[in-house]
Amino acid sequence: MSDTIQANKQNVLETHAISPRLLKAIEHKTPISEFYAKTTYLSRKNEPGSLDFVLGDAHEMPLPGFVEALQRWSVPQNKGWYGYKGNLPESRITVSNAVKKQRSLSIDPEDIFLTNGTVVGLAICLQILAGEGDEVIINLPPWLAYRRMIHLTGATPVGVPVTDNFDLDLDAIASAITEKTRAIIINSPHNPTGKIFSEQTLQNLANLLTDESNRYGKPIYLISDETFSRIVFDNNYCPSPIQFYPFSFFVYGYSKTWMAPGQRIGYIALPSTMPNREEIRKLISILQSSLMGWCFPSALMQYALPDLEKLSLNIEHLQYKRDWMVKELREMGYQVQSPQGTFFLLIKSPWEDDCAFCELLAGYGVFVFPGTPQEIPGYFRLSLTANEEIISLSFPKFKAALIMDN
Repeated sequence: MSDTIQANKQNVLETHAISPRLLKAIEHKTPISEFYAKTTYLSRKNEPGSLDFVLGDAHEMPLPGFVEALQRWSVPQNKGWYGYKGNLPESRITVSNAVKKQRSLSIDPEDIFLTNGTVVGLAICLQILAGEGDEVIINLPPWLAYRRMIHLTGATPVGVPVTDNFDLDLDAIASAITEKTRAIIINSPHNPTGKIFSEQTLQNLANLLTDESNRYGKPIYLISDETFSRIVFDNNYCPSPIQFYPFSFFVYGYSKTWMAPGQRIGYIALPSTMPNREEIRKLISILQSSLMGWCFPSALMQYALPDLEKLSLNIEHLQYKRDWMVKELREMGYQVQSPQGTFFLLIKSPWEDDCAFCELLAGYGVFVFPGTPQEIPGYFRLSLTANEEIISLSFPKFKAALIMDN
């Protein structure tokens, strides 16, 4: 008997006591981890002749001026040059001036909080707003990590599909709002559809959120993920939801614009129309230094920001690649959604089973991201960050897969 008790004790001690909230969050695999687990992509992406369209990674050298700016600002100007740096005033002013010039948004420098990327900015907002028993609305298909990030707060993500033409379904959003709703995340231009939500749509959404906030006696917050807001085509205008709704958070990261995802810097910004901003300012400041360690960008990235802010990937060239691929794929017989923004193409799968068709393409050495893991079954997504050589080599293979389908 004593041996049994001792063995049971040993088994208990060998079992880790993990946070239930974390266990619940990791039950929900991110689409990218599911894709890695179920496909041959990771084992084959570096094979000779592989054509990789899966992620928005750079396939060319860094932007002109990017490395030079980092080199210039890496030279220390004083003993504390590489010490702890919070929200540097120069960085805040740079962002304030940029959003005014580029987006016609008036945001005070003290309402700008530097982060090491969009993901951390979103995490801070969610930690402020959501907790056990709360709900956060996301539009389907969502960005890859929204669900897990919401679960990590203890809240529940509530998915609302976009319409057939990929616009916000305001009636469905209204039906999804309950007394538990704390926030909604809006991503425009929308990844993966490339849809820019219009001023009228965003105004109608603001009216809806105002009505529902009044109904339940507390604000329903809007978190605006502006990751792709500077990557728009055909001289389109991308309005920000914060123009229309005061209880909003503007979250941005530069990695997509610079095509440098390994150099992390972004920010959270509060609209001047938000009531009692002082309380939110204080909460963000606390979380910046305690949420997951040091959530500020590196000192070097902040020093270099006034130089780096002016840089951008070549939108005209990206649009050229979009038009080229849309034209060629449509002529082959593919149904292609031409995006208004982002650097992704969404394509209707010729097969009902989009994952199987993507594996067929993989057999030809072309790697794309299936729609099912992204909660848009029947489609697949490819990234326009692929260089022209990859694009050109892919066309015969896309055609061969379609011939195989027929």
